[in-house]
Amino acid sequence: MAIVVDTLVPRATRDQAELFDASIEAAMGEMGGPPDGLMVHFTRPAGEGFLLCNIWRSETEMRPFYDDVIIPRLADAGLVPDESQVAPVWVFARP
Repeated sequence: MAIVVDTLVPRATRDQAELFDASIEAAMGEMGGPPDGLMVHFTRPAGEGFLLCNIWRSETEMRPFYDDVIIPRLADAGLVPDESQVAPVWVFARP
């Protein structure tokens, strides 16, 4: 079952979000492309920070990339996220 992972970074600017996203793109480039299981990735404004939103095929596929790439790169950028929320996706439609 697909999952959605929402990670709130409560105090961050758009510039910080864009730099973080560039860091994630670089990591994916080093890996030869997106990690297996990543279906959708986007970042949106939320309060005085941003919300990192990802849809994955499974938590098993998400966990290594999240733990080994996303969390360390947030820390490297000086960003402190709230605890991520993981929930099942019941319906996912692609145009």
